Amino acid sequence: MPTKEEMLIFAKSIETIVQEKELNYIDAITHFCEMNTLEIESVIGLINHALKAKIEIDASRLNLVPKSNTLPI
Repeated sequence: MPTKEEMLIFAKSIETIVQEKELNYIDAITHFCEMNTLEIESVIGLINHALKAKIEIDASRLNLVPKSNTLPI
């Protein structure tokens, strides 16, 4: 099981990719895995709650999951 520090480092890496490459979170994780020769399944345990929420928002925007009732922020 990954430590909180490892999860935080992973989340920061994904945030950096999102900003620098102008990708959504799903694509940023895919990019991270490709650049580090990792299977996507191997990083699932590194996804913290905040990153998971951002992925869910992206998935909803991309119509990959049913949209839920959320307040506009």
